[in-house]
Amino acid sequence: MMRWVLRLFSLLALAGFSAAVWYAGPLIRYADTRPLGPVWLRTTIIGVAVALLALFYGIRFWQARKAQKAIETGIVRSGDRNDDSGVLEARMSEAIATLKQSSGRRNFLYEIPWYIIIGPPGAGKTTALVNSGLKFPLAGSGNAQPLAGVGGTRSCDWWFTEDAVLIDTAGRYTTQDSDAERDKASWLGFLGLLKKYRTRQPINGVILAISVADLIGFDDQQLDAHVTEIRSRLRELHETLKIQFPVYLLLTKADLVAGFMDYFGDFDEARRRKVWGATFQTTDRNRNMVSETSAEFDALARQLADEIADRLQDETDPVARIAIFGFPAQFAALRTRVVRFVTSLFDASRAQVNVSLRGLYFSSGTQEGTPIDQVLGAIGRNFGSASQAHLSGTGKSFFLHDLLAKVIFPEAGWVSFDRTAERRARLARFGSLAAIALAAFAALGVLGLSYFANESLIGSTRQAMAQYRDGADSLLRSTTVTDVDLENVIGPLDQLRNLPAGYETAGQTKPIEESFGLSQRERLLSASKSAYRQALERSFRSRLLVQAERTIQAKMADPIALYEPLKIYLMLGGKAPKVDDELIVSWMKQDWEENRYPGENNREGRAQLEKHLRAMLALDDAYDPVFELNQPLVEAAQRSLGRMSLADRASALIRSAVYAAKLQDFSVAAKAGPEAQLLFERMDGAELADLGVPGLYTKAGFNGFYLPQLSRIAQMLVDDQWVLGGGGEQGGIDQDLPRLGPELIDRYGKEFASAWNGALDQLKFKAMLKDKPQYITLSAAASPGSPLDRLFTAIADETALTKDGAAFAGDTGTAQQDPVVMAKGLARIGLQIAGGKSQSRAGASSSATQNAGATVEAQFRPFQALVSGSS
Repeated sequence: MMRWVLRLFSLLALAGFSAAVWYAGPLIRYADTRPLGPVWLRTTIIGVAVALLALFYGIRFWQARKAQKAIETGIVRSGDRNDDSGVLEARMSEAIATLKQSSGRRNFLYEIPWYIIIGPPGAGKTTALVNSGLKFPLAGSGNAQPLAGVGGTRSCDWWFTEDAVLIDTAGRYTTQDSDAERDKASWLGFLGLLKKYRTRQPINGVILAISVADLIGFDDQQLDAHVTEIRSRLRELHETLKIQFPVYLLLTKADLVAGFMDYFGDFDEARRRKVWGATFQTTDRNRNMVSETSAEFDALARQLADEIADRLQDETDPVARIAIFGFPAQFAALRTRVVRFVTSLFDASRAQVNVSLRGLYFSSGTQEGTPIDQVLGAIGRNFGSASQAHLSGTGKSFFLHDLLAKVIFPEAGWVSFDRTAERRARLARFGSLAAIALAAFAALGVLGLSYFANESLIGSTRQAMAQYRDGADSLLRSTTVTDVDLENVIGPLDQLRNLPAGYETAGQTKPIEESFGLSQRERLLSASKSAYRQALERSFRSRLLVQAERTIQAKMADPIALYEPLKIYLMLGGKAPKVDDELIVSWMKQDWEENRYPGENNREGRAQLEKHLRAMLALDDAYDPVFELNQPLVEAAQRSLGRMSLADRASALIRSAVYAAKLQDFSVAAKAGPEAQLLFERMDGAELADLGVPGLYTKAGFNGFYLPQLSRIAQMLVDDQWVLGGGGEQGGIDQDLPRLGPELIDRYGKEFASAWNGALDQLKFKAMLKDKPQYITLSAAASPGSPLDRLFTAIADETALTKDGAAFAGDTGTAQQDPVVMAKGLARIGLQIAGGKSQSRAGASSSATQNAGATVEAQFRPFQALVSGSS
């Protein structure tokens, strides 16, 4: 069936592939070409596909014929080897020929499971098969010669049932005690033949047959010897066949346990077919369940004891009743030997390979010999029977049929495959077929997938746009903007930004299912970006401009505060020769955080606004703003700025960069340490934690931010003259630059001192004696690491701008700025950073310059001397 399914699948795949190439091929576009448009090219592709499929099945047919010929005639002759390989090869060839004839299928070697039966001589392996009740449809043809009773199996017999092949091996293969070298060679040769004919899965399991008589009669040494030999055979099976297989332990000749026939003899055929034993309950094929043996054996013994009342009631013969009564005890007496045998054989700590014991079962193929009375022999003699009668050997079979037919055979899949052989066979079987099938399904499937994926994308975009229009109706209908409320526009802008093919997804990789010549994502993305840009212009930029206009009007009397809003306004309106996106973002973020939308509860809203602002600025690269600015307002602001001094303009430029720099403020509470609250308090009663100095007026702020800004300020002033309009271009600023640096340093020094004095003026000591008798405040003040000492040390360090060879000293440079470039920039505005090397590099005149850092810190030197203890 599977063979015909695969053939039908191949033909359908070829037909689908051909149809896809012929009809859908011309629809595929790459750039401006249709690569599959020409008829000859499509015909060639279809012809190649047909040829590949024909070649695949031709190779398959040739391989099958070759393999079949090897099976029928390719058995290597044994020559003069001193083992049974020749006999085994003949038996194997005969068995395969019979199986081929009965199945009539190419894969007959793998259609039904194969099981190998091993065990010591006289274990009753053949007897169990003969009396199992299974159907052997080929037995009459002479292919299987059952050898019942004594005599044994010389090499191996092949038993072909309707559901499985059972290979009955000679007992000497297991024990190898007759001729060890020859027996071992025969055994390994037998395994090699199995591996040769069933490469991927030589067997589906092992039935290990052990006689109950051997378990009872052997002493410990003999039993251990059997365990060693059997374990060796199992290891050889595993190493040669390279598979993990289940082992079914069959304890035969259970009728030799005294009372067996009395207890079970009256069972009808249906009950005698059932299983008497235990299959370990697990789904893990590699799990070792040996530890469950004792519990399972006890369960079987309890079952016998539970049914003993019914059996005694049905039995009238007093001698038989004694035997029935004693049978559970007789069976329980086997426990020690069975558990010892199983544990010794299958314990993972002793075995060199992990062999899976699937279950243990008791059976009786025929009844012969004398039952062994382990418990009640004396009681039997008191009732006139010295011993159990010798069984005739022509009895019934017990507990075999269902074990094989309903337990072992259905678990054929429990065995693993030889991975190497399975991988090789799988590749050979499905490689070419999969290539053709994949090509066909790829041609049809991807086109269909692409169509439906793009149709879904279009539909979801259309639906999202409808929702946007419904929610933004008022915004869309308005023609003028008079409000500056940005909260109402966040939602509609988010909807447009997050369209299925919207601006948010622009940088993402296009899903593969939308490709293959049918993709509409680029067109939808272009339309979505256009709609998003228009919304940003109409509802976002317009409100930003209105807010900037209001800020300009409010700051008109303060030129320093007016400079930055006007610059931002001109940039947003497209009237700047160069737009600084980061400056706009920084100014807007500061305005939102400090004025428009302050507080933690507005953090998410501010983040959304920043996303839309950055998107708007990014889209400006392709589209120029279309708004007309308030020109009278701009001119009035520029006239106001025209009255600014050069130093005022420079200060405004520097201040505009402070927010983006994220400078760390000086915190009094943090610097004074954890006991600051014990010693200090504020004059105004506010929280001490809020008292501090802006980061601009710290050592890091001066060296890492202010000085680099000063070194660039001359060029920044030149570049920013456009902000002043026509008035800014009337005269140059070069003649005023040499005086600019000292003036800015002087202004910075005053602001520096004001910031520190303002903070320190707010600080006062708490009452030292108020908390007597503990005097906690006084103790904190007098301690070695007191808050006072910590705070004064920190203040002295932060105000010593030239201490420890700071960056402005000129030889190490400032953060991320070349010291030579910095020195030249400072020299341009009349500042000299200390150090001759930097001075000579910059080419500055020392007579026209001053030491910037020393000038600022000079007013704090008395305080620093007080802290350091120097005069």
